[in-house]
Amino acid sequence: MKLGADGIFVELAGEAFELRPSLRASMRLVRRHGLTSLLAAVQGFSITIILDVLKEAAIKPSLLLAEIAALGLGTVRNRLTGPLAEFVLAVAGIDPDDATPSEPAPGKPVDPERAFAQLFGIATGALGWTPEAAWNATPAEIIAAYNGQTAHLIRTGVLVEQKPDQSADHYTPERLQQIEELGHDPAFDRNGLATLKGKL
Repeated sequence: MKLGADGIFVELAGEAFELRPSLRASMRLVRRHGLTSLLAAVQGFSITIILDVLKEAAIKPSLLLAEIAALGLGTVRNRLTGPLAEFVLAVAGIDPDDATPSEPAPGKPVDPERAFAQLFGIATGALGWTPEAAWNATPAEIIAAYNGQTAHLIRTGVLVEQKPDQSADHYTPERLQQIEELGHDPAFDRNGLATLKGKL
């Protein structure tokens, strides 16, 4: 999802609710259903999976059932399929408004769950965010913040060479669960961050 893009909203019971592709929602939905199945479920209007999407977006699933009972499945499907598909594309990191054709990446396809774990590692490690802040941010926000920090450090001469971040590779689902329970990442070098901030 493009940084600063308009929110994705669905209307239920006469009220607009935002479908925010936060890192937490993205990780949980991809873990349970997979990206391909999520998109297929939206296009086929699978009530079970759509209820799960709404729950992850902090929208009461019962609102969808009440809307279907009041207006009929066809009407609700026609109204919600577009925003739900846009949400799943945002989870996948695809901007439907971007007309630039994407070049296929060399090597193996990226595992979305692993990519989300790496973004969590970047947010809580390199950026020093709390786990809660990382989970609530969208992948686009984390990437933009990291790129901005890296560009700033290069400009100020603190960082001379930009190297790919390999430190997030050890963020397994079990490790993420432990970090969430602790409320911080014990592997993160906070003294190093304090030293770095002192140089700025």
